[in-house]
Amino acid sequence: MKKFVPALSIVLFPYAVAFVLYGIFSGFLMENIFQDNIYFCLFILLIIWLVALICAVSTCAVSLMRKWDFVELCRVNMLIKTISIPAYLFTFIFGTVCMLTIFTFAISVILMVLDAMAIVLSGLIGISAVIRSCDNKAISARETFFYGILQFVFCADVITSIIVFRKSKKKVKVNV
Repeated sequence: MKKFVPALSIVLFPYAVAFVLYGIFSGFLMENIFQDNIYFCLFILLIIWLVALICAVSTCAVSLMRKWDFVELCRVNMLIKTISIPAYLFTFIFGTVCMLTIFTFAISVILMVLDAMAIVLSGLIGISAVIRSCDNKAISARETFFYGILQFVFCADVITSIIVFRKSKKKVKVNV
């Protein structure tokens, strides 16, 4: 499981977005941590996203080369997606509140972009888990296509990651 430590950066990104949102509207954090500079906040988020993207691509590549157990990969995919739920909820609620006024509408658009960036990170791990599950005959090719697309859809990605993990785990138990 320690080989999946790079996947932690994928979980870190949505929480970094939530922390920056909290920091922007908290006078103390904005002044002391971000030096009252919103561009600094966005720069930090971009750096965290780039590190997470590198980690996601490397994890995806190594897993597709079959160097890791596919059930472990499915478990990590499921954990990444379920652990990120509170951060996504906070961001969603905050973005919804920002849509209520014309003055904060731009914040909602920025949050949609940041959420899309986060879903790309977790989707890369998800697609590799789905492909590996198909390679090991835990799911069919048709399911692979369907579940692969759903790895990039909010809410559906969590459900499909749980389904793929359960099917993969069941496949391993049957073969033992």
